[in-house]
Amino acid sequence: MNTESPFQRVESATHLFATLILNALLLVLFILFTLLFVLGPVYGIYKRGFEAMLYPALLSWGISLLTLIPAISYIIGRKKTASKIVVDETGLLFYDSKNEITDQILYSELRSSRRDFDIYTINPAGSGIVPMVEVTLQKDTKKETTKRIDMNLPYKIIKNKFTLYAQFFRGITIFRPDLKIDPMVLRAYSIDKETWKVSGKGISSGGWLLILATLMIIGVIVGIVFLIN
Repeated sequence: MNTESPFQRVESATHLFATLILNALLLVLFILFTLLFVLGPVYGIYKRGFEAMLYPALLSWGISLLTLIPAISYIIGRKKTASKIVVDETGLLFYDSKNEITDQILYSELRSSRRDFDIYTINPAGSGIVPMVEVTLQKDTKKETTKRIDMNLPYKIIKNKFTLYAQFFRGITIFRPDLKIDPMVLRAYSIDKETWKVSGKGISSGGWLLILATLMIIGVIVGIVFLIN
């Protein structure tokens, strides 16, 4: 291993304004959904009568239960979800709000993919404009598995996610020089291999697309509410 120079620890940085917008939109979406599918049938029964609205109300409440119960369970369990990403000399680490590791990809666990390159890009359906990175891992004595690297966090917009990718890839070249990184990986994330700097990457397109999608869903729900009334 080449450890002549200290390996800098890089931590995820949250884009506060974009994260605030995203969470505000999600809150509005949750309120509108509750008004439409939970309280809406109650209003319908009041306006049109119990018999006329019984089956629509039961259907609406059934949809609400199937949607709200998992959503509320996920919100309650937020403390156990990742809230911070760190790249250090051991690898890629995900921490929860209690500063406990929820997931990790260690350099020591990386294995050869038995392809032309060991770290490569894939373009799964719905993954967005930027392709995802896939690696091969072997944890303890378990079988080798492939894993996709995702520098995103629930309810947060990460503004330095490409820097996290760059530092992780740099760590691979230092601590696992036996592994080959596909040059397409570095091009996809605008990383200069000579300096390991990222050229002009702010909030990812995926982050803005998520906000836009939330706005569109809110618009549709608002439209349905007005049509019903």
